[in-house]
Amino acid sequence: MENQTSLFDRWLRPLGAAWILLFGPLLIVLSFLGRHGTMFTEEEKHSMTGRLVYAASFVENWFYDMRTTRFYAHEKLSPNIVILEINDESLNKIGRWPWTRSKHAKILDNLRTYGAKVVMFDVVFAEAESDLADQAFVDAINRFTAKDRNSVVLSYGVTDIAEQSVEKLPDFLPMSSLITGTPEKDSMPKQWRPDKFNFVAAKLQGSQASFGFFNAVPDLDGVFRTTQLAQQMDDMYLPSIGFKGFVDFYSDGQEKKVAMETGPGSHKLRILSKQGEFSVPLNAQGELKVRFHGGENTFRRISIDKVLLDPKPESNDELKAVFNGRAVLIGSSALGANDLRHTPVDPLMPGMYMHANLFHALDQNYFYKKDDEGLIVSLALFFLGVGLVLLVSRFKTPLYETVGTVLTVGGLYAADYFYFAPQGYYIRLFFVLNGATWLYAWFTLLNVFNEAREKKRVRDAFSRYVAPEIVKEMLSNPDKMKVGGEKREITMLFSDVRDFTTISERLTAQELSTLLNIYMGKMTDILFDSGGTLDKYIGDAMVGFWGAPLDLPDHAYHAVRGAKLMLEALPEINKEFENRKFPRINVGIGLNTGEASVGNMGSDKIFQYTALGDNMNLASRLESLTKEYGVNLMISEFTLAKLGDKAREFRIRPLDLVQVKGKSKAVKIFEIIPNWSPWTKEDALLEKFHEAYERKYLKKHFEEAKAQFQEVLHTIPEDKATIRLLKKTEEFLKTPPPETWDGVSVFTTK
Repeated sequence: MENQTSLFDRWLRPLGAAWILLFGPLLIVLSFLGRHGTMFTEEEKHSMTGRLVYAASFVENWFYDMRTTRFYAHEKLSPNIVILEINDESLNKIGRWPWTRSKHAKILDNLRTYGAKVVMFDVVFAEAESDLADQAFVDAINRFTAKDRNSVVLSYGVTDIAEQSVEKLPDFLPMSSLITGTPEKDSMPKQWRPDKFNFVAAKLQGSQASFGFFNAVPDLDGVFRTTQLAQQMDDMYLPSIGFKGFVDFYSDGQEKKVAMETGPGSHKLRILSKQGEFSVPLNAQGELKVRFHGGENTFRRISIDKVLLDPKPESNDELKAVFNGRAVLIGSSALGANDLRHTPVDPLMPGMYMHANLFHALDQNYFYKKDDEGLIVSLALFFLGVGLVLLVSRFKTPLYETVGTVLTVGGLYAADYFYFAPQGYYIRLFFVLNGATWLYAWFTLLNVFNEAREKKRVRDAFSRYVAPEIVKEMLSNPDKMKVGGEKREITMLFSDVRDFTTISERLTAQELSTLLNIYMGKMTDILFDSGGTLDKYIGDAMVGFWGAPLDLPDHAYHAVRGAKLMLEALPEINKEFENRKFPRINVGIGLNTGEASVGNMGSDKIFQYTALGDNMNLASRLESLTKEYGVNLMISEFTLAKLGDKAREFRIRPLDLVQVKGKSKAVKIFEIIPNWSPWTKEDALLEKFHEAYERKYLKKHFEEAKAQFQEVLHTIPEDKATIRLLKKTEEFLKTPPPETWDGVSVFTTK
């Protein structure tokens, strides 16, 4: 055993730790490459590297989503954007989609009246309508943008599929709807172009609107966590609708310049204006990982019918307060719109909220820091966590290791929650926390394996001789494996087979052994199942108790219930004996509750877990008295008192007030009636017995007691307890007891 323990400590512990120290950082690095996986070819995705990247990013993204949903999504409303929602309610009031563009013109005119500054349409107007309707919409756009610093942004689609894309920049895209830059060759993984099937209708191209694309690419698991602010097309960049709306919102009537700066593996959007420079850090794919503000509850939402059907927009102060000076995003949340995206804050988020979250992030400078900063912090926290677990493992105490690991994991989580996340660090927290957890689990596994082998050795040695509870207690508390005892209140059982000498004379040694094994096996199983502890076998007798070595608050109840189940198992046992041609057996059981000395008794080399004391002797006397009273299960008044309200679960009959040998004080004794007793069918008769004994016999009304005892015997003539009381009643009628008589029966033998 010592050699095996040395093997674990010298080789397995450090090897496991080294593997975790190598594999953990690798997973962190791979999880940072997860977004690159969207750009993998199909062959690369199915390679070993692709699978590892996918697995690492999948679990890390799942943990990120959980934290975003539960902890990092805000409840505060975004200040500068309002959602004008095309919902089911508005469709019911206005009519089915699509609406004529004259309605959109009315919406724009009313928003201009309310004082809206920028209106972004997350709606594609790809097909031409009537000249009249299209012109009405164009005129409304021009009226809206005629006001200083106002802007309308129409959306279109982009694609990287050559057959669906245009070959060059469409003429309708003015320079104000493009981003300049000096992109390096192949600086973006893909070249995107406007989708010719999702262009803005030709009539609308001549308006004073700005334009932005609506597309986004999900992660490998289908969840939208990032968005591209700009897509490269040749030497220009196409802005997204949310980004274009933000730029127009902060134009302030001044000439503004938006430029994309690229470098080896990095991109940055730089916005120059009279007020200064504003830059947005992007990842190697030119994307922004959206730091979600939240879902629908974090943005002001207005049903679009309230704007379209407003009869007097010029006097609607309520809607003016909502829209004045704000950006408005028009999009659909209707059930049949099919514009739902799985995001960290909502698995069924309408697509317009992606644009709203992007606008909020740009508006509030609410970004994650660069990936390389998050990677450095993630690796530092990983090694910090692993180092702390290694430190506490030196104590080699399970409690210290567990507490130390819990504090380490909790501390790392708290550090991310209270500091790193608010500061914009995207920590790969799943693998950071699991580094410490895996190391603790590895050490714990080795400790458990060692301890299990040691316990098995002890268990194998003791389980053949003592009750399973005692073995468990010894394994849990090795200090108790020594001679000594303690005072405890327990409920004690003595059980004995009636006339066993006669039975043994009728059987061979083998048959007697079989009979005892069947009987004792069943009784012992019931004892253990009811929470009892086996003390010893004494021939055909069995001694046990409840309440030690394990604490059992209701030990009296479990003892009475267990003893009753022992009696109720006798018919089945006797049926088996009958099949084997064995004699039938009958059993007497005595129970008493009280304080006893329990523990390992004997020598330092050989000892037995047992219970000693005067209360054990009383339980033994009660078992002997079952023969005198013709009952099978007798309990003392102390056991009955300990049952409390649970005594109602049993049929209980008072038997007598006895003074047994070795006792100076009398004890009330009671019978617990098993289910096969004739008393179970005679509730009225049992009540008559109670009355005859307690209210007649003990009150010295012997004539009335005699008559009632005789009535009982008329129904159950073989009841020995009633016969005994009737005989004493008749004696007292002949020779009345002294005035000091209190009903005590004195026994001078065991």
